[in-house]
Amino acid sequence: MVWVEDAWRTEPDYSHGYLVPLLAGLLCWHRQDTFPGIRETCSWAGLSLIGLSIIMRLAGRLVYADFMDAWSIVPLIAGVIWFAFGREALKWSLPPVIFLLFMMPLPYRAESMLSWSLQGVATDVSTIFLRIFGMPAVAESHVIWLGDQRLMVEEACSGLRIFVGVGALAFFWAAMVKRSWVDRVVLVLAVLPLAIFVNAIRITVVGLLYRSFEGAGSRITIHDWSGYLMIPLAFGLLWLIKAYWERLYRPVEQLTAKDFLRGSA
Repeated sequence: MVWVEDAWRTEPDYSHGYLVPLLAGLLCWHRQDTFPGIRETCSWAGLSLIGLSIIMRLAGRLVYADFMDAWSIVPLIAGVIWFAFGREALKWSLPPVIFLLFMMPLPYRAESMLSWSLQGVATDVSTIFLRIFGMPAVAESHVIWLGDQRLMVEEACSGLRIFVGVGALAFFWAAMVKRSWVDRVVLVLAVLPLAIFVNAIRITVVGLLYRSFEGAGSRITIHDWSGYLMIPLAFGLLWLIKAYWERLYRPVEQLTAKDFLRGSA
């Protein structure tokens, strides 16, 4: 947990980690009306998950894989719930327990590969947007040339922060809404294209403003504030997707013959 908290404090991509345990508790409170109750005896099968968490932690220490050490917290919590409260309680708690994974940093190799891929996609999409606005934009690897000016799409601008933060929020909303699993899957699947779109908007806006403000101080301000504003923009667009989908596909009201007779009377 010391390593995890250090990532929350020092890496912007995981600064949302402080909120994840609180939101997981909110999920439990929201689902309290469906809690199946507590078994009178312990479920010894829960020790299997506790044992798995111990193995993960030992393996993480032996191979210096901090992420595996951190991830061992999730099966540990699930195992304790299974052991103390029973299998049905474990099923009930799975959404908030799985949600805790969003507070864990990704493995370094996976993070680097994902960030590299997002950089490439963001560069290509942003180049298209800039051309739509009449800019002479040309993409070269992770660089956008605007005439004789070079706009670097660095790792910090890959959109990984937006992707991780919006992904956590999408999972939280999917677990909170009382809808079919299809609606929840649609909300989660919208995360990747939404993150790419929002990050491309940010790079496009930065490229357009850089043409008007050439001072180093102004460009730093534009870069920083565009990053701050993209997070609420991504959250707002995700909420619009959620609201539109819920309005488009409303749950079908279940009526019986008695309801029809009562209405005709």
